[in-house]
Amino acid sequence: MHVRLALRLLRREGASGELRWFVLALALCVACVLSVALVADRLDAGLKASGRDFIAADRALGTSRALEPELLARAQQDKVAVQATVSFNSMLFHGDAFQLTSIRAVPNGFPFYGTLELTPQRAPKPGEIWLSARLMQLLDVKVGEELEVGNTHLKVAGLLGREPDQGFSPFLLAPRALIHSDDIAATGALLPGSRQQWRYLFQGARADIARFEGWIKPKLVSGQKWVTPDDKGSQVGRSLANAERFFRLASLARVLLGALAMGIAVRHFAERQTSMVALLKTLGASRGTLWRLMGTLLLCLTLVGALLGLVAGSAMQWLTLHLLGGLLPADLPPPSWRPFALGVAVALFITLLLAFIPFLRLLKVPPLRVLRRELSAGVPPWLALPVGLLGLFALVWGFTAELWLSLGLVAGMGLLMVLLAVMAAGLLKLGGRLKGPHALRLALAHLSRERGAGLFQLAGFALALMLFGLLWAARVDLLDEFSTRLPADAPNRFLVNISSDERIPILAALGEAGAVTSDFYPMVRGRLISIAGDTIGPNGREGIDRELNFTSTVQLPADNRITQGRWLSGKGEVSVDDEVAGRLGIKLGDKLGFSIEGREFEASVTSLRHIKWDNMRPNFYMIFSPDLLADFSPTWLGSYRLPTSGKGAEVALIRQYPTVSLIDVDDLIERLTQVSQQVSRALALMLGLVTVAALLVLLTQTQASMASRRRELLLMRTLGASSELLQRMLRWELVATGLLAGLCGAAVVEIASLGLQLLWFEGQWQFHWFIWLGLPMLGAVLVTLAGQGMQRQLLAGTLSDRLRGLGQGLL
Repeated sequence: MHVRLALRLLRREGASGELRWFVLALALCVACVLSVALVADRLDAGLKASGRDFIAADRALGTSRALEPELLARAQQDKVAVQATVSFNSMLFHGDAFQLTSIRAVPNGFPFYGTLELTPQRAPKPGEIWLSARLMQLLDVKVGEELEVGNTHLKVAGLLGREPDQGFSPFLLAPRALIHSDDIAATGALLPGSRQQWRYLFQGARADIARFEGWIKPKLVSGQKWVTPDDKGSQVGRSLANAERFFRLASLARVLLGALAMGIAVRHFAERQTSMVALLKTLGASRGTLWRLMGTLLLCLTLVGALLGLVAGSAMQWLTLHLLGGLLPADLPPPSWRPFALGVAVALFITLLLAFIPFLRLLKVPPLRVLRRELSAGVPPWLALPVGLLGLFALVWGFTAELWLSLGLVAGMGLLMVLLAVMAAGLLKLGGRLKGPHALRLALAHLSRERGAGLFQLAGFALALMLFGLLWAARVDLLDEFSTRLPADAPNRFLVNISSDERIPILAALGEAGAVTSDFYPMVRGRLISIAGDTIGPNGREGIDRELNFTSTVQLPADNRITQGRWLSGKGEVSVDDEVAGRLGIKLGDKLGFSIEGREFEASVTSLRHIKWDNMRPNFYMIFSPDLLADFSPTWLGSYRLPTSGKGAEVALIRQYPTVSLIDVDDLIERLTQVSQQVSRALALMLGLVTVAALLVLLTQTQASMASRRRELLLMRTLGASSELLQRMLRWELVATGLLAGLCGAAVVEIASLGLQLLWFEGQWQFHWFIWLGLPMLGAVLVTLAGQGMQRQLLAGTLSDRLRGLGQGLL
């Protein structure tokens, strides 16, 4: 019987009323959870499956010297295959042209995974050399011609494209060449003391790789780096990480808005069913029967909403993956069952969380309520507040997996409630003195009279606008990060290995070619050997286990910002990157020991700097006062932006100065611009879906308040108010509510965006003037639009029809 009653109640209330909004809001929540979970699940599986393609092996080891034979013997013992590649710099000669080149030697079968892009596509052979397109242009060489490489001659076999483990650094885009490992000895380039970079690739079964990894990692020394397929840190990786955080935040906002709409709908549904439940009790219905009735109703609603949400969530994740395009692996595996189970679980959790207290109050209504409408349940309504806050915290924590962010968002919503109370009281007090149109004064009088119910309605509007504004501000900050990282005049070339005598004529030549140059810096290489008297090494303090590029300058470099201390102004001083300082425990006033060309010296830390590494300009961990590097012979490093018309002059310049290395980063800039555009489209989709969720909250709120407003307007109409006056009053009330909700939301957004910048996006906070202007206007427009349908329904029909409806209990 309770099933039939539940289905009958569902048919009666489902087509119109709060249950329709409840199901739509629940479907929105499930769709949001499922879409994010599906994207994360497929990306995780895809990256695990294809991550080894990015390092060309199951594991890799980078080192500045060849490995000892016993290490390689242990790999063979553990049934792990090994490939050794080595990179070094050498001069290439073709007739009168010559160019300093980064050469990589690879063995047969390279790589284990991924693709070595060669044109024509075939395996490299001994006696051949493959050149990058830039190098072919600089040397003016064609396929089939011979180049002089050290002590031997090699034939140009074709064009070298991208290597699978090339990485995503601008300094890996220098003129490159590829030869076979069998030709290394003939070149005579690997001499004792020469700079070389070895990379060992390992392939094997999972158990064999794990055993070998556990054996070799404790034996690694300074200058050796173990690489796994899930290593992150590229520019694209960081961009996708920030975008993924935005997706999580956007989906959380949509879930919270959906939950808010569900809460409003179920609260008003329970209030409307109070008389019906009291009547059922007088007819003999037991509490158990009513629990089963309402439980069946909730289960049906949850299943319908969950099914709609699963379909919508699948479509949303497909669209998100489509917008991200080439940033993701092409062969993503099919989704697993876990995201779908998570979506259904969240639907059940949110339904129980929001419906428990309203339904508990509904089922505890005394039967005497049929005769005495002032009687209510013994369960206090404020009990829903702590239950809701705990559930809200659980949802936020589940989405972000960060305790402080979860507490911050919950605190932000509490702050919104306080701001609402203060600002609403102030506005109403000010509005009482306002000498404006009669309709406006009536609207303000109603808001003042219905302060409790009005504040609840205002809270729903403000929360929807706050979450929308927070996503809007986060998206702008994220895209600003892309645009400032890649400004229109960003340098697209680096020049390295410039001697002091060559710097002035090179700058002059670049000026004549129309290039816009950044600062050029003297550069020497050295090591950090001690921090505050503690020696760096295996048995000492943690440091940086490689050589660093050091420079000295009087001016603070562009896009460097002092975070602690003062800029260099005396002798024996050094300024340190604040990220490195935090990792190594370096503090202001510490004495740092350095070694350059076998000579050691100390410098005092006088400042910490925040460096913008993605600005395509030279940046340095350590910048010294000029006196410390005066005795060393530097080479110069600089960047510039070259127009298309100046490429011919650039080639002539490099031929004139063959020892200077040119690094072309146009490909890198194009790739990052593509990242920005694709991520921007995906973020716009997320923001649009949040707008839909905010509108759902507004419609649910206005629908829920119709019954009480109909009675008030009927009384005013009976007392002689015209329909035109009531229309203007409702319009002013909606506009005032939207403006106030927008102002409160903007204040909380400004505070919350500061926390998000510091905690997640690691950027510099900026004032969002567009939020303060746009959010109140948006609130006024959206609330007014959402209330248009309500106005027509409230004022429709004649006065006698509405009075007759009141007598029949329809109002």
